[in-house]
Amino acid sequence: MVVHLLRLRLDSIANRVRFGLRPAFQAVVTVLVVLVASILVASLVSLLRSSAPAETAAILTDGGALLLVAFAVFPFAATRPAWTDPRRLAGYGLSIDTAASGLALGGLIGLPTLGVVVLAIGYVRAWGDGAGVAWSAVLSAVLAGATAFLLGLVAATLNAQLTGRRSRQLLIVGGSVVALFLVPLVIDLVRLAMNSGDAPSGLSHGLAWTPFGAAAALPGNVASARTGHVVLGLLVSVATPALLWWAWRSLVRQALTRPQRLAVVHEREGLGWFDLTTATPAGAVAGRSLTYWARDSRYRWSLVVLPFLPLLVVPLGIAGIPWAPLALIPVPLMCLVLGFLPHNDVAYDNTALWMHVASNTTGLADRMGRLAPPLVIGLPVAAVGSIVAAWLHGDPSAFAPEFGVCVALLLSGLGLSSILSAALPYAAVRPGDDPFQQPQTTGGVAGVAQSILFGGALALSVPAGILGIRAVVGGESGLGQAALWVGIGTGVVVLVVGVLIGSRVFSRRAPELLAFALRS
Repeated sequence: MVVHLLRLRLDSIANRVRFGLRPAFQAVVTVLVVLVASILVASLVSLLRSSAPAETAAILTDGGALLLVAFAVFPFAATRPAWTDPRRLAGYGLSIDTAASGLALGGLIGLPTLGVVVLAIGYVRAWGDGAGVAWSAVLSAVLAGATAFLLGLVAATLNAQLTGRRSRQLLIVGGSVVALFLVPLVIDLVRLAMNSGDAPSGLSHGLAWTPFGAAAALPGNVASARTGHVVLGLLVSVATPALLWWAWRSLVRQALTRPQRLAVVHEREGLGWFDLTTATPAGAVAGRSLTYWARDSRYRWSLVVLPFLPLLVVPLGIAGIPWAPLALIPVPLMCLVLGFLPHNDVAYDNTALWMHVASNTTGLADRMGRLAPPLVIGLPVAAVGSIVAAWLHGDPSAFAPEFGVCVALLLSGLGLSSILSAALPYAAVRPGDDPFQQPQTTGGVAGVAQSILFGGALALSVPAGILGIRAVVGGESGLGQAALWVGIGTGVVVLVVGVLIGSRVFSRRAPELLAFALRS
């Protein structure tokens, strides 16, 4: 039966390229892109063999932990059940071990496995000196690869089975916490990749004792002849995939032996996010927006990608920019993207916009309610992220200008989004479709709207940014508080003005927006 499941997996892959030239071309291009990208990263990783062992160990531990987190997080943004969803085998009388093994082996066939295998080759080459270290690198690559695969398997299955509203809400909260913890990890990885000569931080040493970094840290402990660290790290590295397999087998057993719950009474109690908002038109819109951001894959994909935005500063580090200024870039970038997300949310509503028009919802209530999700997420990210950035920068006084710039970017972006989502909506992905399946549009409305938002938010934040740069880089400490208050003042003013203008535009164009939503 395991062989039959493997044959079904191969047939499902072949069916994607069997019907039509376009699917075949897309499949070939996708494979080539993944292969080329993996080879490029593996080649860069293999160059670490010429670096100091401590630096190599720190970079590979941080990078390996980031890769495992990606395998654990990205499946939750999927819109459709994965091929390995065990509920599809319910009713066929398969044993639990047969179903678990067959689905797992079938899940191994795919692009993620191809990418991990190529990366593993580069990882082993980075530890190529010394037979003992090389063999420990091979073992480490196998254990880390097994952990990554099982993490993705369990995460994809949980994503398919977490259908309750409260489960989704808890998932969003947990994802936000993971995002906040990923920021220092990504920043530390960038610092190490710069090869600035600094000693490896304690972050990589701490990750070496966790399930995410234990396997990747094994060769470094072997090279340093730390027997105790090797033994404990090996125990964690072996126990992690074993526990994940037990979790996967438990999920398979639950899917095969328990009928799917069609309705659960206690999950229907209450009104979800609406219980946390006021009983006003703006509160109703806020509750609906929070529900969308928690359950709609189009928003979830953006939130999942958000923690990985700090990787965009890697080229700056390679170019030779010092580490201290780089530590202050990721959080403002994340705030800018959060301010950008609702700029086309009227189009995301699709036909659901008729509720606003039919109930005669005022433009002010609509604009204010839609700000709830990005503010609930963005303000904590700005505050906590600024604290982390100032700590990594090495100067606590950098918090004030950092937070001021973050608030200016976030609130300015939200103010402009309030106007643009009513004035310049454009065709968006329909609800339930693939988040990357962007529809074809005529004209340049999308480019104009996005350019106005990014350019406007950056331009409006220039005063706070200049004061912040002078305070942090120029050493004019007295300007730090000025940057804070200028950033907050600019953001609040732009947000208020944007909401007022956007409310008037929405009220005046409500019938046109509804007609647009019905067409798109």
